Amino acid sequence: MTLPVLVLAGLFAAAAHSAEWTRFRGPNGSGVAEGARLPVEIGADKPAVWKTAVPAGKSSPVVTASHIFLTAHEGGKMYTFALDRKSGQILWRRESPGHRDEKRHKLNDPAAPTPVSDGANVYVFFAGFGLVSYTNDGAERWRLAMGPFTNFHGMGASPVLAEGKLIMIVDQDEQAHVVAVDPKTGKQLWRTERPEMVHSFSTPIVHRGEVIIPGSYQMTSYEIETGKLLWRVRGLTYQVKSVPVIGGDTLYFNGWAPGGEPSERIELPVFGAMLQAHDKNGDGKLSKEEVPKNWHPGNWDMQDLDKDGLFNEKDWLYYTMRRTSSNATMAIRLGGRGDITGTHVKWRYDRSLPDVPGVLLYQDVLYLIRNGGILQTLDPATGKMIKQGRLSHAMDEYYSSPVAGDGKIYMISRDGKVSVLKPGGQWEVMATGDMQEEVFATPAIADGHIWVRTASALYNFAVKR
Repeated sequence: MTLPVLVLAGLFAAAAHSAEWTRFRGPNGSGVAEGARLPVEIGADKPAVWKTAVPAGKSSPVVTASHIFLTAHEGGKMYTFALDRKSGQILWRRESPGHRDEKRHKLNDPAAPTPVSDGANVYVFFAGFGLVSYTNDGAERWRLAMGPFTNFHGMGASPVLAEGKLIMIVDQDEQAHVVAVDPKTGKQLWRTERPEMVHSFSTPIVHRGEVIIPGSYQMTSYEIETGKLLWRVRGLTYQVKSVPVIGGDTLYFNGWAPGGEPSERIELPVFGAMLQAHDKNGDGKLSKEEVPKNWHPGNWDMQDLDKDGLFNEKDWLYYTMRRTSSNATMAIRLGGRGDITGTHVKWRYDRSLPDVPGVLLYQDVLYLIRNGGILQTLDPATGKMIKQGRLSHAMDEYYSSPVAGDGKIYMISRDGKVSVLKPGGQWEVMATGDMQEEVFATPAIADGHIWVRTASALYNFAVKR
Protein backbone atom coordinates (compact mmCIF):
# COMPACT_ATOMS: atom_id res chain seq x y z
CA MET A 1 0.00 0.00 0.00
CA THR A 2 1.46 3.38 -1.00
CA LEU A 3 1.74 6.28 1.42
CA PRO A 4 -1.09 8.32 -0.18
CA VAL A 5 -3.37 5.30 0.12
CA LEU A 6 -2.39 4.89 3.75
CA VAL A 7 -3.17 8.55 4.38
CA LEU A 8 -6.53 8.25 2.67
CA ALA A 9 -7.32 5.10 4.66
CA GLY A 10 -6.52 6.95 7.86
CA LEU A 11 -8.75 9.84 6.85
CA PHE A 12 -11.62 7.51 6.01
CA ALA A 13 -11.17 5.72 9.34
CA ALA A 14 -11.22 9.03 11.20
CA ALA A 15 -14.34 10.12 9.31
CA ALA A 16 -16.11 6.86 10.12
CA HIS A 17 -15.08 7.18 13.74
CA SER A 18 -16.56 10.68 14.04
CA ALA A 19 -19.77 9.55 12.31
CA GLU A 20 -20.64 6.92 14.93
CA TRP A 21 -21.26 6.80 18.68
CA THR A 22 -21.36 3.08 19.39
CA ARG A 23 -21.13 2.75 23.18
CA PHE A 24 -22.12 4.56 26.35
CA ARG A 25 -20.74 8.10 26.16
CA GLY A 26 -19.27 7.59 22.73
CA PRO A 27 -15.65 6.94 21.68
CA ASN A 28 -14.07 5.08 24.62
CA GLY A 29 -16.44 6.81 27.01
CA SER A 30 -14.91 10.22 26.34
CA GLY A 31 -18.15 12.07 25.63
CA VAL A 32 -16.43 13.88 22.74
CA ALA A 33 -17.00 13.62 18.97
CA GLU A 34 -15.65 16.20 16.56
CA GLY A 35 -16.89 16.53 12.99
CA ALA A 36 -19.49 18.69 11.30
CA ARG A 37 -21.11 21.76 12.84
CA LEU A 38 -23.46 21.15 15.77
CA PRO A 39 -26.54 23.19 16.71
CA VAL A 40 -26.21 25.95 19.29
CA GLU A 41 -29.80 25.60 20.48
CA ILE A 42 -31.68 22.39 21.31
CA GLY A 43 -34.95 21.87 23.13
CA ALA A 44 -38.46 20.51 22.79
CA ASP A 45 -39.55 23.76 21.16
CA LYS A 46 -36.56 23.97 18.82
CA PRO A 47 -36.53 22.62 15.23
CA ALA A 48 -35.61 18.92 15.16
CA VAL A 49 -34.63 16.71 12.23
CA TRP A 50 -37.07 14.22 13.70
CA LYS A 51 -38.68 13.17 16.96
CA THR A 52 -39.78 9.59 17.68
CA ALA A 53 -41.87 8.43 20.62
CA VAL A 54 -40.23 5.59 22.57
CA PRO A 55 -41.25 3.71 25.74
CA ALA A 56 -39.66 4.37 29.12
CA GLY A 57 -36.01 3.58 29.76
CA LYS A 58 -32.88 5.33 31.01
CA SER A 59 -30.34 3.80 28.65
CA SER A 60 -28.59 6.18 26.26
CA PRO A 61 -28.82 5.96 22.46
CA VAL A 62 -25.93 4.52 20.45
CA VAL A 63 -25.46 5.40 16.80
CA THR A 64 -23.98 3.47 13.85
CA ALA A 65 -23.76 4.42 10.17
CA SER A 66 -27.35 3.31 9.59
CA HIS A 67 -29.02 2.56 12.94
CA ILE A 68 -29.75 3.94 16.38
CA PHE A 69 -30.16 1.41 19.19
CA LEU A 70 -31.66 1.80 22.64
CA THR A 71 -33.43 -0.31 25.24
CA ALA A 72 -36.76 0.28 26.96
CA HIS A 73 -39.46 -1.37 29.05
CA GLU A 74 -43.23 -1.44 28.73
CA GLY A 75 -45.93 -3.47 30.46
CA GLY A 76 -43.40 -5.35 32.58
CA LYS A 77 -41.41 -6.46 29.52
CA MET A 78 -37.99 -5.35 28.30
CA TYR A 79 -37.18 -4.45 24.71
CA THR A 80 -34.34 -3.61 22.36
CA PHE A 81 -35.22 -1.00 19.71
CA ALA A 82 -33.60 -0.19 16.37
CA LEU A 83 -34.39 3.10 14.63
CA ASP A 84 -33.43 4.28 11.20
CA ARG A 85 -30.73 6.89 11.67
CA LYS A 86 -31.95 9.18 8.89
CA SER A 87 -35.70 9.12 9.45
CA GLY A 88 -36.11 8.09 13.10
CA GLN A 89 -38.53 5.35 12.03
CA ILE A 90 -38.62 2.34 14.37
CA LEU A 91 -37.26 -0.52 12.28
CA TRP A 92 -37.82 -3.27 14.82
CA ARG A 93 -38.18 -4.04 18.49
CA ARG A 94 -37.33 -7.33 20.18
CA GLU A 95 -38.54 -8.53 23.54
CA SER A 96 -35.89 -9.68 25.99
CA PRO A 97 -35.85 -13.45 26.62
CA GLY A 98 -36.35 -12.90 30.35
CA HIS A 99 -38.16 -10.50 32.65
CA ARG A 100 -36.76 -11.17 36.12
CA ASP A 101 -37.66 -8.19 38.31
CA GLU A 102 -34.63 -7.40 40.45
CA LYS A 103 -34.28 -5.07 43.43
CA ARG A 104 -33.17 -1.59 42.37
CA HIS A 105 -33.09 1.99 43.57
CA LYS A 106 -36.14 4.11 42.72
CA LEU A 107 -33.96 6.16 40.34
CA ASN A 108 -32.64 3.06 38.60
CA ASP A 109 -34.50 1.45 35.71
CA PRO A 110 -35.05 -2.01 34.16
CA ALA A 111 -33.51 -0.59 30.97
CA ALA A 112 -30.63 1.44 32.40
CA PRO A 113 -27.53 -0.14 30.75
CA THR A 114 -26.73 1.24 27.30
CA PRO A 115 -26.25 -1.05 24.26
CA VAL A 116 -22.97 -1.36 22.37
CA SER A 117 -22.60 -1.99 18.65
CA ASP A 118 -19.86 -3.10 16.25
CA GLY A 119 -21.72 -1.58 13.31
CA ALA A 120 -23.18 -4.88 12.10
CA ASN A 121 -24.65 -6.16 15.38
CA VAL A 122 -25.90 -4.82 18.68
CA TYR A 123 -25.27 -6.20 22.18
CA VAL A 124 -27.58 -5.42 25.11
CA PHE A 125 -27.62 -6.21 28.82
CA PHE A 126 -30.72 -6.43 30.99
CA ALA A 127 -30.43 -7.10 34.72
CA GLY A 128 -33.65 -9.09 34.32
CA PHE A 129 -31.95 -11.58 31.98
CA GLY A 130 -28.32 -11.06 30.94
CA LEU A 131 -26.68 -10.47 27.55
CA VAL A 132 -28.36 -10.72 24.14
CA SER A 133 -27.05 -9.96 20.64
CA TYR A 134 -29.03 -9.08 17.51
CA THR A 135 -28.09 -8.33 13.92
CA ASN A 136 -28.88 -4.94 12.43
CA ASP A 137 -31.98 -6.59 10.97
CA GLY A 138 -33.18 -7.72 14.41
CA ALA A 139 -32.35 -11.42 14.15
CA GLU A 140 -31.23 -12.86 17.48
CA ARG A 141 -27.66 -14.14 17.22
CA TRP A 142 -27.23 -15.51 20.74
CA ARG A 143 -28.31 -15.09 24.35
CA LEU A 144 -26.42 -15.58 27.61
CA ALA A 145 -28.48 -15.81 30.79
CA MET A 146 -26.80 -14.21 33.81
CA GLY A 147 -27.73 -13.53 37.42
CA PRO A 148 -29.72 -13.19 39.54
CA PHE A 149 -27.65 -10.28 40.78
CA THR A 150 -27.00 -8.98 44.30
CA ASN A 151 -26.52 -5.29 43.54
CA PHE A 152 -28.38 -3.44 46.29
CA HIS A 153 -29.46 -0.63 43.96
CA GLY A 154 -29.78 -2.72 40.80
CA MET A 155 -27.38 -3.09 37.89
CA GLY A 156 -26.26 -0.04 35.94
CA ALA A 157 -23.00 -0.77 34.06
CA SER A 158 -23.07 -1.11 30.27
CA PRO A 159 -21.24 -3.68 28.11
CA VAL A 160 -18.25 -2.61 25.98
CA LEU A 161 -16.39 -4.09 23.02
CA ALA A 162 -12.62 -4.35 23.19
CA GLU A 163 -10.18 -6.16 20.89
CA GLY A 164 -12.63 -8.80 19.71
CA LYS A 165 -14.26 -9.34 23.10
CA LEU A 166 -17.52 -8.23 24.70
CA ILE A 167 -16.78 -7.23 28.28
CA MET A 168 -19.35 -6.92 31.06
CA ILE A 169 -18.59 -5.75 34.57
CA VAL A 170 -20.73 -7.34 37.28
CA ASP A 171 -19.95 -5.45 40.48
CA GLN A 172 -22.38 -6.56 43.16
CA ASP A 173 -22.48 -7.30 46.89
CA GLU A 174 -21.56 -10.96 46.52
CA GLN A 175 -19.46 -12.63 43.80
CA ALA A 176 -18.49 -9.49 41.94
CA HIS A 177 -16.63 -10.23 38.72
CA VAL A 178 -15.80 -9.14 35.19
CA VAL A 179 -16.48 -11.43 32.24
CA ALA A 180 -15.32 -11.48 28.60
CA VAL A 181 -17.61 -13.05 26.00
CA ASP A 182 -16.99 -14.00 22.37
CA PRO A 183 -19.17 -11.48 20.47
CA LYS A 184 -19.70 -13.99 17.67
CA THR A 185 -21.06 -16.83 19.80
CA GLY A 186 -21.84 -15.51 23.29
CA LYS A 187 -19.47 -18.09 24.80
CA GLN A 188 -17.56 -17.02 27.89
CA LEU A 189 -13.84 -16.52 27.17
CA TRP A 190 -12.72 -15.67 30.68
CA ARG A 191 -14.08 -14.59 34.04
CA THR A 192 -12.09 -12.79 36.72
CA GLU A 193 -13.43 -12.55 40.25
CA ARG A 194 -13.41 -9.20 42.05
CA PRO A 195 -13.83 -10.26 45.71
CA GLU A 196 -12.84 -6.81 47.02
CA MET A 197 -15.78 -5.15 45.28
CA VAL A 198 -19.37 -4.44 46.24
CA HIS A 199 -22.09 -2.79 44.17
CA SER A 200 -21.05 -0.12 41.67
CA PHE A 201 -22.36 1.18 38.35
CA SER A 202 -19.45 2.43 36.27
CA THR A 203 -18.85 1.34 32.67
CA PRO A 204 -15.26 0.38 31.71
CA ILE A 205 -12.96 2.02 29.17
CA VAL A 206 -10.06 0.46 27.27
CA HIS A 207 -6.43 1.45 26.76
CA ARG A 208 -3.63 -0.40 24.98
CA GLY A 209 -4.71 -3.95 25.68
CA GLU A 210 -6.24 -3.12 29.07
CA VAL A 211 -9.81 -2.76 30.28
CA ILE A 212 -9.94 -0.20 33.08
CA ILE A 213 -12.72 -0.49 35.65
CA PRO A 214 -13.54 1.77 38.60
CA GLY A 215 -14.94 -0.11 41.58
CA SER A 216 -15.36 -0.04 45.34
CA TYR A 217 -12.39 1.80 46.86
CA GLN A 218 -10.09 1.18 43.88
CA MET A 219 -9.46 1.58 40.18
CA THR A 220 -8.34 -1.64 38.51
CA SER A 221 -6.98 -2.66 35.13
CA TYR A 222 -7.13 -6.11 33.51
CA GLU A 223 -5.44 -7.58 30.47
CA ILE A 224 -8.11 -7.83 27.76
CA GLU A 225 -6.69 -11.05 26.34
CA THR A 226 -6.64 -13.04 29.60
CA GLY A 227 -8.46 -11.12 32.35
CA LYS A 228 -5.27 -10.93 34.42
CA LEU A 229 -5.14 -8.07 36.94
CA LEU A 230 -2.47 -5.58 35.87
CA TRP A 231 -2.66 -2.67 38.30
CA ARG A 232 -4.76 -1.03 40.94
CA VAL A 233 -5.08 2.39 42.58
CA ARG A 234 -6.62 2.55 46.04
CA GLY A 235 -8.49 5.50 47.48
CA LEU A 236 -11.75 5.65 45.52
CA THR A 237 -15.09 6.03 47.21
CA TYR A 238 -17.14 2.91 47.97
CA GLN A 239 -19.85 3.24 45.29
CA VAL A 240 -18.78 4.54 41.88
CA LYS A 241 -21.07 5.56 39.03
CA SER A 242 -19.26 7.69 36.46
CA VAL A 243 -17.00 6.71 33.55
CA PRO A 244 -13.25 7.48 33.44
CA VAL A 245 -11.75 9.46 30.56
CA ILE A 246 -8.23 9.42 29.16
CA GLY A 247 -6.11 12.30 27.93
CA GLY A 248 -2.61 11.40 26.73
CA ASP A 249 -1.01 9.18 29.36
CA THR A 250 -3.42 10.19 32.12
CA LEU A 251 -6.76 8.83 33.31
CA TYR A 252 -9.25 11.17 34.98
CA PHE A 253 -12.11 10.01 37.18
CA ASN A 254 -14.67 11.36 39.61
CA GLY A 255 -16.16 9.29 42.42
CA TRP A 256 -18.72 10.50 44.94
CA ALA A 257 -20.97 8.65 47.39
CA PRO A 258 -22.79 9.61 50.60
CA GLY A 259 -20.49 9.47 53.62
CA GLY A 260 -17.31 10.20 51.68
CA GLU A 261 -16.96 13.80 52.85
CA PRO A 262 -14.19 14.59 55.38
CA SER A 263 -16.69 15.64 58.05
CA GLU A 264 -18.46 12.26 57.86
CA ARG A 265 -15.48 9.93 58.21
CA ILE A 266 -15.28 7.74 61.30
CA GLU A 267 -12.50 5.33 62.31
CA LEU A 268 -14.25 2.18 63.61
CA PRO A 269 -12.73 -0.77 65.53
CA VAL A 270 -11.75 -3.92 63.65
CA PHE A 271 -14.20 -6.81 63.66
CA GLY A 272 -12.38 -8.81 66.35
CA ALA A 273 -12.43 -5.89 68.75
CA MET A 274 -16.12 -5.31 68.03
CA LEU A 275 -16.94 -8.96 68.83
CA GLN A 276 -14.97 -8.83 72.04
CA ALA A 277 -16.71 -5.66 73.21
CA HIS A 278 -20.24 -6.03 71.79
CA ASP A 279 -21.08 -9.61 70.72
CA LYS A 280 -23.42 -10.27 73.67
CA ASN A 281 -24.79 -13.61 72.47
CA GLY A 282 -21.44 -14.94 71.27
CA ASP A 283 -22.62 -15.92 67.78
CA GLY A 284 -19.62 -14.37 66.04
CA LYS A 285 -21.75 -11.74 64.31
CA LEU A 286 -23.12 -8.29 65.13
CA SER A 287 -26.81 -7.45 65.32
CA LYS A 288 -28.34 -3.97 65.22
CA GLU A 289 -28.80 -4.14 68.97
CA GLU A 290 -25.14 -5.02 69.52
CA VAL A 291 -23.67 -2.16 67.46
CA PRO A 292 -23.67 1.19 69.30
CA LYS A 293 -26.32 3.42 67.74
CA ASN A 294 -23.88 6.23 66.99
CA TRP A 295 -21.97 3.74 64.77
CA HIS A 296 -25.02 2.49 62.86
CA PRO A 297 -24.96 2.93 59.08
CA GLY A 298 -27.69 5.05 57.56
CA ASN A 299 -28.89 1.97 55.72
CA TRP A 300 -28.20 -1.30 57.57
CA ASP A 301 -29.54 -3.51 54.78
CA MET A 302 -27.16 -2.03 52.21
CA GLN A 303 -24.13 -2.86 54.36
CA ASP A 304 -25.48 -6.34 55.18
CA LEU A 305 -24.08 -7.89 52.01
CA ASP A 306 -25.52 -11.40 52.46
CA LYS A 307 -28.84 -10.03 53.76
CA ASP A 308 -29.04 -12.22 56.88
CA GLY A 309 -29.78 -9.25 59.15
CA LEU A 310 -26.37 -9.47 60.84
CA PHE A 311 -22.88 -8.10 60.17
CA ASN A 312 -20.24 -10.77 59.61
CA GLU A 313 -16.55 -9.99 59.21
CA LYS A 314 -16.84 -9.06 55.50
CA ASP A 315 -19.90 -6.86 56.12
CA TRP A 316 -18.10 -5.02 58.91
CA LEU A 317 -14.90 -4.63 56.88
CA TYR A 318 -16.74 -3.03 53.98
CA TYR A 319 -18.73 -0.81 56.30
CA THR A 320 -15.59 0.44 58.08
CA MET A 321 -13.96 1.05 54.69
CA ARG A 322 -16.99 3.04 53.63
CA ARG A 323 -16.79 5.24 56.74
CA THR A 324 -13.18 6.15 55.86
CA SER A 325 -13.54 6.28 52.06
CA SER A 326 -12.84 9.49 50.18
CA ASN A 327 -14.81 11.24 47.48
CA ALA A 328 -12.45 12.69 44.89
CA THR A 329 -11.75 13.66 41.34
CA MET A 330 -8.34 12.25 40.55
CA ALA A 331 -5.68 11.95 37.86
CA ILE A 332 -3.77 8.68 37.42
CA ARG A 333 -0.69 8.29 35.23
CA LEU A 334 -1.13 5.17 33.11
CA GLY A 335 1.46 2.50 32.42
CA GLY A 336 2.11 1.03 35.85
CA ARG A 337 1.90 -2.50 37.23
CA GLY A 338 0.84 -3.76 40.65
CA ASP A 339 -0.36 -1.38 43.35
CA ILE A 340 0.51 2.04 41.90
CA THR A 341 -1.35 4.18 44.44
CA GLY A 342 1.82 5.74 45.78
CA THR A 343 3.54 6.26 42.45
CA HIS A 344 0.97 7.09 39.77
CA VAL A 345 -1.68 9.30 41.39
CA LYS A 346 -0.84 12.75 40.04
CA TRP A 347 -3.42 14.74 42.01
CA ARG A 348 -6.72 14.55 43.91
CA TYR A 349 -9.45 17.17 44.20
CA ASP A 350 -12.27 16.79 46.74
CA ARG A 351 -14.52 19.87 46.70
CA SER A 352 -18.08 20.16 45.37
CA LEU A 353 -18.05 16.94 43.36
CA PRO A 354 -20.65 15.41 41.03
CA ASP A 355 -22.55 12.26 42.00
CA VAL A 356 -23.46 10.48 38.73
CA PRO A 357 -22.21 12.54 35.75
CA GLY A 358 -18.75 11.71 34.46
CA VAL A 359 -16.02 14.30 34.06
CA LEU A 360 -15.55 15.81 30.62
CA LEU A 361 -12.08 16.49 29.25
CA TYR A 362 -12.40 18.91 26.34
CA GLN A 363 -9.85 21.26 24.80
CA ASP A 364 -7.43 20.77 27.71
CA VAL A 365 -9.93 21.60 30.45
CA LEU A 366 -11.80 19.29 32.86
CA TYR A 367 -15.50 19.98 33.49
CA LEU A 368 -17.50 18.78 36.51
CA ILE A 369 -21.26 19.34 36.81
CA ARG A 370 -23.00 18.54 40.09
CA ASN A 371 -26.48 18.77 41.54
CA GLY A 372 -27.68 22.32 41.96
CA GLY A 373 -26.22 23.28 38.59
CA ILE A 374 -22.77 23.89 40.08
CA LEU A 375 -20.16 23.74 37.32
CA GLN A 376 -16.41 23.69 37.87
CA THR A 377 -13.42 23.70 35.54
CA LEU A 378 -10.10 22.19 36.60
CA ASP A 379 -6.62 22.31 35.14
CA PRO A 380 -5.99 18.68 34.07
CA ALA A 381 -2.25 19.05 34.69
CA THR A 382 -2.54 20.13 38.33
CA GLY A 383 -6.15 19.55 39.47
CA LYS A 384 -6.43 23.20 40.50
CA MET A 385 -9.83 24.81 40.12
CA ILE A 386 -10.04 27.44 37.38
CA LYS A 387 -13.65 28.54 37.78
CA GLN A 388 -16.74 27.59 39.76
CA GLY A 389 -20.18 28.95 38.94
CA ARG A 390 -23.84 28.05 38.90
CA LEU A 391 -26.06 27.46 35.88
CA SER A 392 -28.80 29.71 37.24
CA HIS A 393 -31.40 28.50 34.73
CA ALA A 394 -30.72 24.84 35.59
CA MET A 395 -30.29 24.54 39.36
CA ASP A 396 -31.38 20.92 39.32
CA GLU A 397 -30.17 17.35 39.75
CA TYR A 398 -27.87 15.91 37.07
CA TYR A 399 -27.72 12.29 35.88
CA SER A 400 -26.87 12.77 32.21
CA SER A 401 -23.13 13.19 31.58
CA PRO A 402 -21.82 16.18 29.63
CA VAL A 403 -20.80 15.72 25.98
CA ALA A 404 -18.92 17.96 23.57
CA GLY A 405 -18.01 18.64 19.95
CA ASP A 406 -17.60 21.51 17.47
CA GLY A 407 -16.52 23.89 20.21
CA LYS A 408 -19.69 23.33 22.23
CA ILE A 409 -20.43 21.54 25.51
CA TYR A 410 -23.91 20.17 26.19
CA MET A 411 -25.27 19.58 29.68
CA ILE A 412 -28.85 18.53 30.46
CA SER A 413 -30.39 18.43 33.93
CA ARG A 414 -32.88 15.89 35.23
CA ASP A 415 -35.77 18.27 34.55
CA GLY A 416 -34.58 18.64 30.95
CA LYS A 417 -32.95 22.07 31.22
CA VAL A 418 -30.29 22.39 28.52
CA SER A 419 -27.05 24.37 28.82
CA VAL A 420 -24.84 24.84 25.77
CA LEU A 421 -21.46 26.20 26.83
CA LYS A 422 -18.55 27.88 25.16
CA PRO A 423 -15.58 25.79 26.32
CA GLY A 424 -12.62 27.09 28.26
CA GLY A 425 -11.48 27.47 31.82
CA GLN A 426 -13.63 30.60 32.05
CA TRP A 427 -16.64 28.88 30.42
CA GLU A 428 -19.65 30.85 29.26
CA VAL A 429 -23.27 29.88 28.57
CA MET A 430 -23.92 30.21 24.82
CA ALA A 431 -27.57 29.11 24.85
CA THR A 432 -30.20 27.45 27.00
CA GLY A 433 -33.13 25.19 26.19
CA ASP A 434 -35.75 22.97 27.73
CA MET A 435 -36.64 19.38 26.77
CA GLN A 436 -39.81 19.83 28.88
CA GLU A 437 -39.57 16.42 30.56
CA GLU A 438 -37.07 14.33 32.50
CA VAL A 439 -33.70 13.43 31.01
CA PHE A 440 -31.49 10.73 32.52
CA ALA A 441 -29.81 9.46 29.33
CA THR A 442 -26.54 10.91 28.02
CA PRO A 443 -26.85 12.44 24.54
CA ALA A 444 -25.09 10.96 21.50
CA ILE A 445 -23.14 13.06 18.99
CA ALA A 446 -22.07 12.12 15.46
CA ASP A 447 -21.54 13.88 12.14
CA GLY A 448 -23.17 17.13 13.15
CA HIS A 449 -26.16 15.58 14.89
CA ILE A 450 -27.02 15.34 18.59
CA TRP A 451 -29.59 12.79 19.77
CA VAL A 452 -31.33 13.39 23.09
CA ARG A 453 -33.51 10.82 24.85
CA THR A 454 -36.19 12.12 27.18
CA ALA A 455 -38.77 10.25 29.25
CA SER A 456 -40.96 9.64 26.21
CA ALA A 457 -39.06 10.42 23.02
CA LEU A 458 -35.80 10.42 21.09
CA TYR A 459 -34.90 13.72 19.38
CA ASN A 460 -32.46 14.31 16.55
CA PHE A 461 -31.10 17.86 16.32
CA ALA A 462 -28.75 19.24 13.66
CA VAL A 463 -27.77 22.49 11.98
CA LYS A 464 -30.07 23.14 9.02
CA ARG A 465 -28.12 22.55 5.81
